Amino acid sequence: MARNEAGFTLLEVLIALAILVMSLGTILAIEGGSINASDRSKHMNIVAMLARNEMIQTELDIEGKTFDEVDKETEGKFDAPYGDYGWKRTIKELKFPNFASLAGAQNDSENQVSDMLSKLFSSYMSKAMREVTVEILWKKSGQQQSVSVTTYWVDLNHEFNLSQ
Repeated sequence: MARNEAGFTLLEVLIALAILVMSLGTILAIEGGSINASDRSKHMNIVAMLARNEMIQTELDIEGKTFDEVDKETEGKFDAPYGDYGWKRTIKELKFPNFASLAGAQNDSENQVSDMLSKLFSSYMSKAMREVTVEILWKKSGQQQSVSVTTYWVDLNHEFNLSQ
């Protein structure tokens, strides 16, 4: 008498288990990548917020002062809960070139006037503008990480002096 039982063979069960294990492994890898991306996004949001706040603090530090009265380089650490992050602020004077050579004046008197005006303009702009860079620093996996933000500040109240 032949038995006619319905069921799966051992080979079919092993193949089904292999497919299931590969599928679960893929799902776990995708979820791990998603968690890492979410963590990095949260971290970069914190860094952007800290950089923005430090730029605002820089604006408050500069307000009402001449550029010569403001420290050229400062650094520090953020208060809790961001104690793992530090900052460094650099304020640099911009050097503008003499634009008279680009003008191509026709005669000597035009060259002299053009050269004088160009020097006055370059000197004024160099004294009235600064490049401000804020760098946010932290350590990750024992390595120093940083993000920097740069902007340009103009002192619209800077005195224009013809004797420069």
